[in-house]
Amino acid sequence: MKHKKIFRIFGIALILSLLLIAVPASPASAAALVLTAASGTVGSSVTVIGTSFGVSAPVAVYFSNQVAVAGQKIGTNVTIYKTLFVTTADTNGTITQTPTVPATMDVGGNVAVTPGTYYLYACILTATDPTAIQALITFTVTGVAAITLSAASGAAGSPVTITGSGFPASTVLSVTFDTTTALTITSGQTASLSTGAFVSAITIPFGATAVAHTITVTAGTGTASASFTVTASGALDPLSPATGPAGTDVVITGSNFPAGTSLVFKYETTVLTPKSGDIATRATGIFITTITIPSSASAGAHTITVTTSTGTPTVTATFTVSAPPTTTPPPTTTPPTTTPPSTGSLSISANGDAIGSLIGIGGAGFKHSGNVTVTYDGLKVKDGTIDASGYFVITFQVPASKHGAHTITATDGINSSNITFTVESTSPQIPLPLKPGMGASIKSTYLFDWNDVTDASTPVTYDLQIATSSDFAASSIVVDKTGLAQSEYTLSETEGLRLSTQVPTYYWRERAVDAASNASSWTGAGEFSVSQPFKFTGWLLYASMGVGALLFFLFGLWIGRRTAFYY
Repeated sequence: MKHKKIFRIFGIALILSLLLIAVPASPASAAALVLTAASGTVGSSVTVIGTSFGVSAPVAVYFSNQVAVAGQKIGTNVTIYKTLFVTTADTNGTITQTPTVPATMDVGGNVAVTPGTYYLYACILTATDPTAIQALITFTVTGVAAITLSAASGAAGSPVTITGSGFPASTVLSVTFDTTTALTITSGQTASLSTGAFVSAITIPFGATAVAHTITVTAGTGTASASFTVTASGALDPLSPATGPAGTDVVITGSNFPAGTSLVFKYETTVLTPKSGDIATRATGIFITTITIPSSASAGAHTITVTTSTGTPTVTATFTVSAPPTTTPPPTTTPPTTTPPSTGSLSISANGDAIGSLIGIGGAGFKHSGNVTVTYDGLKVKDGTIDASGYFVITFQVPASKHGAHTITATDGINSSNITFTVESTSPQIPLPLKPGMGASIKSTYLFDWNDVTDASTPVTYDLQIATSSDFAASSIVVDKTGLAQSEYTLSETEGLRLSTQVPTYYWRERAVDAASNASSWTGAGEFSVSQPFKFTGWLLYASMGVGALLFFLFGLWIGRRTAFYY
């Protein structure tokens, strides 16, 4: 009988020990859902992240327009819905899926999904009631994104108002010109309203060519485009040279003319035949042409006119003919003088000031029928051929270089000339942080994600910093990544180990840097923490040790009694 009591005591102690160990294993928090986008159109994708669903638990997520609360049931309280997906939680109890917004809810009568407020409900299929709602979140379905322009055409530099609708709610707007040039919103909304609408003003780039262009507005998952035709206004760069004697060769460069259109050059009312260069505009609306001032030109200011074969546009420039100097023939005994070689002259025309813009370089006064090399800050960008009159035209794209002034040099080995080109210094937009969200707790995969940024000077790269202090003092930074090509980054195992679980809170931020080394401002400090693994510490550790000692004592006592009984 005594040994039965010992067994009962042993059993009770064992149960108490198991209960003590099991207490910390209970879920620390209820299941929850997070969306990477709070709104979107039918057919758009949205990433659903769920936490605290239990290890390897099967989870179903439903989409409905009916309001319910946690604990209510799918099929009873929610009767109109669509099953978005069924998945299995990982070893951390986390789910991650990227479904598309459905067009209809097939349960309850094939109800069409129209713009409005909807709900995602999650149920654990192995729960006591698999239809009970464990977690929920709101999602807004927006209409199809669309924009209209206040004008369908206009000159480069014109202001244009964009009116948009059907975009994701309260989302930062990004406006591009021909998908490559980022435009600044000069007034109006910089983010969509809660209705998905906006009214914003932009300015057509001053260097835009006289053709049809595409203006695109993007906000989250919403994108819409409209066409804008730049009308030719025509512009001439300063003549090179702008003064000289009759018979001088003059380089004329122009931009913002109709593309592929014949040109007419006049000196006063006399039509001139170009000596070399373009006789029609290029596909970008620019031209580089050399004309010769008539030998009969009188001293003084004269008008040079450039127009298209259609008569529009017509632009003018002034060339001053200098009076010929009075010279006295040298004595017959004086040896003839040798004219030093010309240093050459350059003119430049470009369709923009960003990295990758097309530059046209025209040269005159170089070695006849020779070869020429063009360098950009001392680095060769292109070789070319000089014609029989000493003229050449070379085009190339602006290479990756820092914002500011750069020197373009052309040389034929004897003659050389320099000209300056200035790269834009506009900072790219600040990237919008996506995850981890503010106050999130990271468990194992250290993924940092943010929105893509578009800019005139491509490619855009990103810098990422993680610190223990919100002011990102140098001594507090634990991860510092620069030149990231993608708008996301997952820490390596080594980098992840730097995030000690002893530090309660970390901060992260990122910025965009374009190919011209223009950097956006840093984002605000995002706050997150690193989940601490379960440990036997404090009272739990001592309680477990005490129970273990008691069990060991009782087991020894039982063995002793049992041995005494047999002997």
